[in-house]
Amino acid sequence: MSDTKQQDHSLESFFRENPFFLVPWVCLACVQLLFQVPSIAAWCDGRGLEAFGALRAMHLTVFALVMQFALHGAFAVYHDRLEEGGYKIQDRPYRFQVEETSTRSSAIIMVSMLSYGLTPMNQGEASLLQIFIGYSILLLVHDFWFYWVHRLAHTKRFYALIHKTHHKWKQPMVFAAYFIRSPSAVLQEHACLIPCMIFLPVPLYSFMLYQYLGAPMSMLEHCGFHVDELPLPYLSMVQWPLLGRPKVGHVMTILGGGWSLLLGSHSVEHHDYHHLNFNGNYGLSYSYLDKLFGTYVEPESFVGTPNEALLQA
Repeated sequence: MSDTKQQDHSLESFFRENPFFLVPWVCLACVQLLFQVPSIAAWCDGRGLEAFGALRAMHLTVFALVMQFALHGAFAVYHDRLEEGGYKIQDRPYRFQVEETSTRSSAIIMVSMLSYGLTPMNQGEASLLQIFIGYSILLLVHDFWFYWVHRLAHTKRFYALIHKTHHKWKQPMVFAAYFIRSPSAVLQEHACLIPCMIFLPVPLYSFMLYQYLGAPMSMLEHCGFHVDELPLPYLSMVQWPLLGRPKVGHVMTILGGGWSLLLGSHSVEHHDYHHLNFNGNYGLSYSYLDKLFGTYVEPESFVGTPNEALLQA
């Protein structure tokens, strides 16, 4: 029997050790409750805005929770085959038992997704074109917002406060996607998406598409493998005109609305470099802002120079 007491990584223990974890979410809920004030509620009614709803928020929460465990399990099962095939990015052992990380990730997913239950959204009928336009708005606006908030989070003043937790993983894996602090989640996502849903022409189904695709895509971005290079079963047996042999990356481009063909893709390799070196490649979905503002790093130059100032923060 080991003399070392086994650590408790349950949700109950997590909330005991992080007593202020819910504070940003309570503040966010209070802000959203302002939409129940009669004058503001009348304005929302005039624009056809209704709260996303608890049931939809719970469905989204369960989906994201299941996806992170399913994807982690898939990479655990096929790890050796992926490594032998040269798909692993960093030459470091993959961490399989990550109970502490999965606990924080699960807690963030629960409060993050459930918080949208109070968000007013346009729930009227929408055409496929309107849904695509709304989806594109979320993709492009959030990518722009995320880039600048992410760069701000990497300044010495703010790094330890809101972003250091996420960078405990120099070799990211699926659970690392939501291994963040509450202020970081609110600033990087909700502070952008909630105004988009209220003030921009984004239908309900655009938001649902963005979340149901975005959550697993973010987890894949942190998986540590060249998933975009994986061949598609059966389809990759055929050489397609202009396309070559279909890969997972082609599917990811389609699911992203095709915008990466114009703006450049922020790949798993880009983000892996960012985690390893703490600088460069700050984008969420696209690489054009990194290229425009001089923060882009080619994935081929993978061994870079870590930002020592942030390492000491």
